[in-house]
Amino acid sequence: MYFLFFPGTRHNHDAATLEVPLRKQSSQRDREEGLKLPTLGQLNSVWNGVLRDPEAQRALDRLEQAGFKIKHLSPHDPTFHNPSWADYIAAIPFLENLPVRRCFHRGKTMRKYWPLVKALRDFERQLDDPFSSVSRITTKDADIQLGKDLRGLAAGAANFIEKFISWDWCVIKRNPRNSLIAELRWTIRERTGKPHDRELYTIIDAACRAADRDGLYLDNATLDRIEKRVTETRVKAAGRLNSDAGLSRTPKSESTRNPKKRR
Repeated sequence: MYFLFFPGTRHNHDAATLEVPLRKQSSQRDREEGLKLPTLGQLNSVWNGVLRDPEAQRALDRLEQAGFKIKHLSPHDPTFHNPSWADYIAAIPFLENLPVRRCFHRGKTMRKYWPLVKALRDFERQLDDPFSSVSRITTKDADIQLGKDLRGLAAGAANFIEKFISWDWCVIKRNPRNSLIAELRWTIRERTGKPHDRELYTIIDAACRAADRDGLYLDNATLDRIEKRVTETRVKAAGRLNSDAGLSRTPKSESTRNPKKRR
């Protein structure tokens, strides 16, 4: 899961990318491969297993009576752009307990790419010149036609790249598994007035068994610690980024997802 912030271009740092691990440094291969998300088939298989589990069924019924009704849901978005709570629960066994990292990218070191912007601007002008003829001397991308559409594409690319290489920006990579667990707990407490840790643990444990994965040890103290760390990560990150951007306001320590998007 990623949180993007663009603090402007007022810093003068020499490093193009500065990675600040909050717990420990991940391997270079993990950073290159990115986060591995389960497939929709895997999510549906796990959720069906949860619904068939007698203890999980009773836990879901107790949550429904308390005001958190999710038994009727089903997974539908393995990309997590617009997930349901069923996606959350079914995905937890597959997500790793990764350290939180902040990756800073400085615009100053991107100046070497300015010639690309100039080349795109020149290409756009040549296409627009009625007394110039532009011919492509390559067999690559033959489906892209030379003409008005390509001129617009070149102009748009130049505009975006010109802005992008001037940005200072940051990616905050949160702990995937803990982020889902913490948000589930926040929402259960918000809708029912209590965290219902016993029911939450029972449902997650059933999901782990359905996925044939090792169970998670989630007592009250562990869930408190998970929620505290996720909250602290968001507050500290927002404070650091606001400081870099010259802002004073720090967002409230709450979920950044829009609950209205879930079904």
